[in-house]
Amino acid sequence: MNAILKERIGERVTALKISWRRASLEAGFEAGFIQDIITGRSRLPGEDALASLATVLKCNPAYLMGQSDDPAGTMGAAGATAVTSDAGQRPDAVMALRIVDELLAAGHIEAAKVAVRRALKAIAVE
Repeated sequence: MNAILKERIGERVTALKISWRRASLEAGFEAGFIQDIITGRSRLPGEDALASLATVLKCNPAYLMGQSDDPAGTMGAAGATAVTSDAGQRPDAVMALRIVDELLAAGHIEAAKVAVRRALKAIAVE
């Protein structure tokens, strides 16, 4: 497992003053998702999982993976522009659906429900 990923997840949850459990659930995963990463019980998360986790941890995936030293990151802004210009799609909604699909495919129904509720709340706020 990537030591930088473990370290940076730890830094971000500490900076945001949230628990591993809360961050995992808010990202749409099971409560032990981050714990499994930190302890090495889980493999390296996929791109969609990292993106969801980075959103909750208020940073970008490149920062979590050690590809950038800037939590806000300049890569995030360029990527967002490319996605939002694509036929007017909402990148947050597209990402939420990808995460839900990944969770359902893995049999994590409760975590998928959490991800759906979180996405619906975000849409309602707008």
